[in-house]
Amino acid sequence: MAVYTQVSDEALETFLDGYDIGRPRSFKGIAEGVENSNYYLETGKRRFILTL
Repeated sequence: MAVYTQVSDEALETFLDGYDIGRPRSFKGIAEGVENSNYYLETGKRRFILTL
C-alpha cells in the first residue's frame, strides 16, 4: 500500500515537542498498511511506530 498522510519535518518536530521522547533522528514511511499511514520513528531516546 502507501503512506497516505505526508508529514513535514517541521510538523513532526512540532508534534514531538508535546512529548518527552527526544528529538527525531530518523523518520521513514512504512509501505505496509491498508487504511493508516505508518512511520518508523527513531528519537534520541528510543524507537517508535507512528500511526496516523
